[in-house]
Amino acid sequence: MPEFSRPVQVDACPDGGEAVVLRAAEKECAALARRLDLLGLSRLRAEVGIRRTAAGLVRLNVDFSANVVQSCVVSLEAVSGVVSDRFSVLCESGEQRSGGRKKKGTDQAEVFVDPFGDDPVEPLEDGKIDLGELVVQHLSLSLDPYPRALGDEGEMDVISSGGSDGGSNGSIDGVTTSAGSGGDEVAERKNPFEALQEWRAEKTA
Repeated sequence: MPEFSRPVQVDACPDGGEAVVLRAAEKECAALARRLDLLGLSRLRAEVGIRRTAAGLVRLNVDFSANVVQSCVVSLEAVSGVVSDRFSVLCESGEQRSGGRKKKGTDQAEVFVDPFGDDPVEPLEDGKIDLGELVVQHLSLSLDPYPRALGDEGEMDVISSGGSDGGSNGSIDGVTTSAGSGGDEVAERKNPFEALQEWRAEKTA
């Protein structure tokens, strides 16, 4: 039995569609945290819009969110955050199973689905689908695979472009870098206006 099981009869939705709100209990969140290898999970909530499509399928539009606590991959400290996402799923309906054209020599109805469509068709068991388990599967895909605590971003080494000589100067992205106390000092350039005045003085002399 899934930790957060919410089977819903989706193929019986009215023509105008319907909405379902799912909330995980505290015990369910604790069980899901163990399953997803989380330090904590709370306030798991999902809003599911159910409607029929022109092709006779059932579309589920799902928005979910949850508070999660993960373990930092660097320091193993607790990293708290909010995970939220939305996804869409197509399901075959009772009309598709009973109202479609039957294949010759079989009792099964054909389901005509665009092979180039974005959404695969989820099979239903007795017209039901476990919306809770569906949300958990997408929650697991939305978790940060490399959570980091503040201050654990690491240091970035800046390498001079001045060649192999440790005492040389270089330039990175237009910013001049010097070699430090052990290297030669960068020669100070002469002010161009001072150079012009000197040239004029020499001219009039």
